[in-house]
Amino acid sequence: MQKELKIILLSAFIMNVAGFAVMSFLAIHLSLNLDYSAAETGTILSLLTVVSRGVPIVAGGLGDRFGYKHMMVSGLLIRGTGLIMLGTSQSFYMLILAAVLTGIGSALYEPSAMAFFSSESNESIRRKAFSYLNICLNAGAIIGPLLGGSLLLVDPGYPFILSGFIFYILSLIQSMKIKANCLTQKHQSFLDGMLDIKKNKLFLYYCFAMTFFWFMFAQLTVSIPLYMYNISHNEHMTGLVITVNAISGLIFMVLFRRLYGKFNSLRLVSAGILVMLLALAAISLKASSYWLLACVILFTIGETLVLPSSDLAVSNFTRNKFHATYFGFFEISFAVGATGGNYFGAYFTTSLQDRSWPWLVLAAVGAIGFCFLHHLSIKMKSRVIYKKETMSN
Repeated sequence: MQKELKIILLSAFIMNVAGFAVMSFLAIHLSLNLDYSAAETGTILSLLTVVSRGVPIVAGGLGDRFGYKHMMVSGLLIRGTGLIMLGTSQSFYMLILAAVLTGIGSALYEPSAMAFFSSESNESIRRKAFSYLNICLNAGAIIGPLLGGSLLLVDPGYPFILSGFIFYILSLIQSMKIKANCLTQKHQSFLDGMLDIKKNKLFLYYCFAMTFFWFMFAQLTVSIPLYMYNISHNEHMTGLVITVNAISGLIFMVLFRRLYGKFNSLRLVSAGILVMLLALAAISLKASSYWLLACVILFTIGETLVLPSSDLAVSNFTRNKFHATYFGFFEISFAVGATGGNYFGAYFTTSLQDRSWPWLVLAAVGAIGFCFLHHLSIKMKSRVIYKKETMSN
């Protein structure tokens, strides 16, 4: 594995440590420490989400046009600035600006970083890179909240300031250690990339099918924690949902790493979605905290199969061009699916908290996505993308 790839993987781990050290407590910081209203807190959080998930469609094209290294280094600097502003500002409008900068920084970095993995010509290394990436992300998600919680006890602004400087340091490391020509494509235009996506009907079909996965995936941070509180009335048990998911996700990612190199990515995505929808359906069987945690572990098994495989599938759809544009466009699938999942999950766990049938509705949404992906797999059996991947198995 080349040096640049190792640097990006290490950066992913450190970034997730720094990111989760602050994002896990941002809502608390805004509402409790700064005494903002629910509307003001919601506005800042929504802006951060919309910008970080909406801008990548353009930022990905910029990466293909001007080079991945430039976008990654710029994204780290801008995100670091936004985080420091979140930790030092008290003005509502300055915090809005900070949220926008943080979102833009993330949007600039992510598509180009994913494009770097996708542009790896060696199929075996590319598969390993995506699996290692998700191991790094899960490890960071475990350590980050612990670090942020410790710093929060000293001063509420410290986690944000420290995280901001970590992003500055990473930008310096990447600017020095990553060769520009290593991450630069042939200066492809954004318009050409979008036209290529428009012609790639199978990729558009894949993005549509994956919105149903993201709808289910959103329940991990919305309906499942809220439901845990409804049945346990214990905030500690609510926090265990994310902790159990992160720890078991890291364990399963290590255990499954051979699967990612052995099986077709779409098959793994379909299998993972099937496991997730079964986990959601199982929640309806018993209103018990420990049963819910068992279902979370089952849900995590499915999630662990899907996440690296879904990135690898996008990589295969690129046909070795416009990598960042494709990954940027794929963010639309997340934005649409997760937004719908957030609204539905919040509604049924607050308005229908005594009912079990909404879990079956969520499982049915996953079943729709599973059917679409199964149909896509059948359609791709005669296509070059599918043949290229299955020949290596």
